Amino acid sequence: MPQRKSRPDSFKKDAVRRLLARGPKTIADVARELGVSQSMLHRWRERFEPELTGGAQAGQGEREEVERLRRELRDLQAENALLKKAAALFAKDVK
Repeated sequence: MPQRKSRPDSFKKDAVRRLLARGPKTIADVARELGVSQSMLHRWRERFEPELTGGAQAGQGEREEVERLRRELRDLQAENALLKKAAALFAKDVK
């Protein structure tokens, strides 16, 4: 199995810049030129695009909001499961 290459952030940012200014090239073309996988290029874009396009603060705020909503969803799902079990117990007692 080939050893994973660690690339410096400057390389990753340059790759994202090339991706953003790729014109008619596909993501696969840019990835092939750089010698990286398409999925790696997608991850780098998710990480560095907000910083390179000036939306770093907005991106961070959105990530925090998503995390907050995920926590809230998890809590509500647990509460819902508990209520379903309680309703089933009460329904058994009524019969």
